[in-house]
Amino acid sequence: MTLSAAALRRIAVAVQAAAVAGCAVALRERAGWTLAAGLLAGLLLVLGLLGLSLAGAFVLSLAGFGVPAGKRPPQPPAFLATRPAPLSPAQALGCFLHEYAAVFRMFNWLQPFCSHRRFTPARAPGSRPPLLLVHGYGCNHAVWLDMQPALAAAGYHCEAVDLEPVFGDLDHYALQVRAAIARIAATTGQAPLLLCHSMGGLAARAAVAGRGKPPPCRGIVTLGSPHHGCALARYGSGFNARQMRCGSAWLRALAARETPRQRAALVSVFSWHDSIAGPAGSSWLEGAHHVPLAGVGHVSLLHHPRVTQAVLGALARLCAVAPAS
Repeated sequence: MTLSAAALRRIAVAVQAAAVAGCAVALRERAGWTLAAGLLAGLLLVLGLLGLSLAGAFVLSLAGFGVPAGKRPPQPPAFLATRPAPLSPAQALGCFLHEYAAVFRMFNWLQPFCSHRRFTPARAPGSRPPLLLVHGYGCNHAVWLDMQPALAAAGYHCEAVDLEPVFGDLDHYALQVRAAIARIAATTGQAPLLLCHSMGGLAARAAVAGRGKPPPCRGIVTLGSPHHGCALARYGSGFNARQMRCGSAWLRALAARETPRQRAALVSVFSWHDSIAGPAGSSWLEGAHHVPLAGVGHVSLLHHPRVTQAVLGALARLCAVAPAS
């Protein structure tokens, strides 16, 4: 039996709570602290460790730590032309704090405890193509709960897929995405658009560029997807993490299968300051359209107002094109 992403996140929350309680008990018995003071110290310790791990992720990702020179993402002139000015100290701190809050909320609340929530119904349903939402590594569809109301308000009927097992094969995920596309097309009579975060963008590309006739898809918008792999994948668990290592054979094979038309029906929204999908250039895909952002972390891409507006613009762009084939 394999655990769902929600179950794994609940276990992680329980471990954090146990660490706080254990710290409080230890301080009370060994140092004579009050229970309240011990609980506060334990909470600050857990929050501090989260901050350190997040800071480490930023550093390792942005520096491309451990990625050999021959496997680093290409950086064509068109990509380098989008490089923003360096963040000021205040902007960098704001980016970090926003990402910290987003990570804490996403992994300690939304995913473990809110996956039962229903999506907001679309305003004027049928005015836009249906939208399939595809989450990233180790997550579930609850990652979309912050952004989905804005998508519904713009007229998009949203459905989501949970990619399982959590640490499975990206090719297996592609089959699940392909089945969801076919189901939505059969139910609504329209080819859906796909909106994907992180690893979900790779699963969506593999679904559209798979063997046989391509599924009916209007196009793909990816958010922080590591199209050329990411440095942190070497520290991840599972077959999917190995497939997402920079320059992996799986990523090269996927790129070789795609047609120019499929690339043209993809919009990559990415941040120069992504805390996961780095090093720089990983989200740049030749032949696709790109929306570069700055000062936004990886999880923040799922609910930052600037990102939401960029997503709506990218979806509107794809609404005007025929399904990729």
